[in-house]
Amino acid sequence: MSLLRCLPRTTSISRSFSSISARAYSAGIPQPSYPVQDKQPSSSTPQNLQQSPNVATTWSTGQNPKPHAYDNQRFEQTALQFQPNAPSAMGMVSEDPVRLVNGRIATCDGGMGALGHPKM
Repeated sequence: MSLLRCLPRTTSISRSFSSISARAYSAGIPQPSYPVQDKQPSSSTPQNLQQSPNVATTWSTGQNPKPHAYDNQRFEQTALQFQPNAPSAMGMVSEDPVRLVNGRIATCDGGMGALGHPKM
């Protein structure tokens, strides 16, 4: 006779295990952080503390202002003025909005002569 057949068939063990695992799973889910609203940078804030060169404030609800985003031990000895500060895509689209075209082919004229690129 098998050893497994000698054990009583109860489901109370599996029920208690499932409730423990559900509690452990829900405790491990991180909560989203919310930006610090009263510390939002403005256009008068130094350039290296703004979110990007063309958009000064945060643009997402889960995004912290740059001085608070770098406020932990990982960035302890990091000088923000030497870090790359790429322009925001939202700011670039607002400066030069998307143009709709008729048909399936869109071309770019290349920009401003020598400063641009060949026509594509």
